[in-house]
Amino acid sequence: MGDLFVFSAGHGWDDAHVWTHVLVDLFIWLAFAAVALALAFVLWKRPAMKHRSLYCLLMGLILLSGVTHLLEALSYWWPGYQILVVMKVLAGLAFLIVVMVGMTRVLPQIAGSSAKGALPKEAVLGLDVEEQLARANLFRTAMRHAPIGQAIVGLDGAWISVNEKLCEVFGYREDELLQKDFQQLTHPDDLDADLALLERTLAGEIDEYSMEKRYFNRAGEIVYALLSVVLIRRDDKPQYFISQIVDITPQRELLMQQDSLIRELEQKSNELQQIIYVVSHDLRSPLVNIIGFSTELEATLKELDQRLCDSNPAQWAVNGIWGDDLPEMLHFIHESARRMDRLLKGLLQYSRLGRYEITAQHLDMNRLMGDLVEDFAFQLKEVDARITLGELDNCCGDLTLVTQLFGNLIDNAIKYRSTERPLEIRVSSEVVGSRIRYVVADNGLGIKPKFQEKVFEVFHRLHPDLTEGDGLGLSICYLVARRMRGDIMIDPEPDVGAKFYVELPLDLQTYAKPQLLINSMSLAQPLHSANE
Repeated sequence: MGDLFVFSAGHGWDDAHVWTHVLVDLFIWLAFAAVALALAFVLWKRPAMKHRSLYCLLMGLILLSGVTHLLEALSYWWPGYQILVVMKVLAGLAFLIVVMVGMTRVLPQIAGSSAKGALPKEAVLGLDVEEQLARANLFRTAMRHAPIGQAIVGLDGAWISVNEKLCEVFGYREDELLQKDFQQLTHPDDLDADLALLERTLAGEIDEYSMEKRYFNRAGEIVYALLSVVLIRRDDKPQYFISQIVDITPQRELLMQQDSLIRELEQKSNELQQIIYVVSHDLRSPLVNIIGFSTELEATLKELDQRLCDSNPAQWAVNGIWGDDLPEMLHFIHESARRMDRLLKGLLQYSRLGRYEITAQHLDMNRLMGDLVEDFAFQLKEVDARITLGELDNCCGDLTLVTQLFGNLIDNAIKYRSTERPLEIRVSSEVVGSRIRYVVADNGLGIKPKFQEKVFEVFHRLHPDLTEGDGLGLSICYLVARRMRGDIMIDPEPDVGAKFYVELPLDLQTYAKPQLLINSMSLAQPLHSANE
């Protein structure tokens, strides 16, 4: 190696020049080898690639060129000049073959495919040009006959290509629509929002966007549409937009009709509640007078009867009228007036419940039910009843209304207890999705399946002869549950007694979800007489 450097020095080379030359040759060899390996990887991944033989020759040329630089680097230690010459000759031949094959086969195909509208890049990559053309035609056919509106839109907003469905949505012929841009057809109130999203897409902040917007068709009518836009880029440069436009005008019209009906229904409900409130309030005034005067008349008749009997025994013949018939009639009048008074009080309470301002909050149900048990302690002790409370999950609702709901269920269980066994009431809960389901079960008389659909109806009573009542207890439970965005149901086949399921929102977020329910569900509950 010392002789080598002496020889090199004789030609004006020193150690630094020699090592620079060696390292550069080695670096060039590595670069050629990396390119050849990358090309081999592409050929392995794409077995259907056209002109594989040409790419194999190109890979061989790159490898041979790299080997010549490797031999140049090694020649300072191992003088294999004959092999170096052979490698250079082979590299030259490979280069000539590659050029000849490229000139005679590949370039004519590239020129021909370019004339047909294909991209030269595809031919260079070895893609099947005819297959690419077939795919492009398939895309154009699918777009033209798509069941939703589709368009290719330029960066300036002009339509480049539109399909048949889009022309049908806007009522224009294709040539007429292509002379317009989307800004001309967009409702002015929706244009700024669309352009803002368009600018964000062009700026690269987002790749695509969707929005609901309004257009004008040829007749000047509003078209409600769901717009989806994606920006197509090439070499990171924006080229055009692909837009999909779904006509949702029928659905929007149905929603507007539904909103109108809901507002009308709410208005009718408020009017009906006002009528119920006024009627129940105003009717009670003369009813109180009837009750009061009938009571006084009954007392007067008793006094008159006593005086007649004492002063004139001859009047005993008519004593049956004074002593029996008239008091009985007055008793019926008095009891009927009292029953009507209970009904009017119930209506008044029911109408107030529908207009009650709800304050939703998190409720500690263990504490709420514990307070209820204390409130019912006297009634429970009087009938020898027992309430068992499980570990109850908390819910969201109005404290006053939820307390009234569960109080009515407990009161209902006490009223309709069985005489054959001591009353037992069990309360438990479980989480069901975004709601808490509370189970209130008793071992009382129960509810026959044929009556289970009617128990929540206003004024409906299953056992009017057993207890007094206005038939509003379960109706109020139903109204409270619905106003709390919940529900109440009956177990269709309980083991014994009655079992009610009450579902209430889990949290304030669930309670706040919009629902297509009016505040009072009284319109959905038929009125039934208390005598039924």
